Amino acid sequence: MAEIALLIVSSLINMGLVAAVVIWDRKKLSAEQRERGWNGATFGSAVFAFSPWCIVAHFWVTRRSVRGVLLGLLWLAILLVAIVLINSLVAMAFGLGGD
Repeated sequence: MAEIALLIVSSLINMGLVAAVVIWDRKKLSAEQRERGWNGATFGSAVFAFSPWCIVAHFWVTRRSVRGVLLGLLWLAILLVAIVLINSLVAMAFGLGGD
């Protein structure tokens, strides 16, 4: 049962972190870049289905440049490290770490 709880909590944390980065980034975008961004349904679907990998697509879609892809890859690396660390802490909290 602890494994199922860990899976659910980890998934929610993963999606929450990705959603937070995209929402934070959208606030800094120009009007034109926001227009190119995902609508609410696409945003939710991308975060749910492809989290955290959708972060690269978000930066590409909004910026349409190599710099956008590189920013997306940087954020992907940051998110993956954060997710691994947080998931490890959550696993220990559920008594599943250290095996």
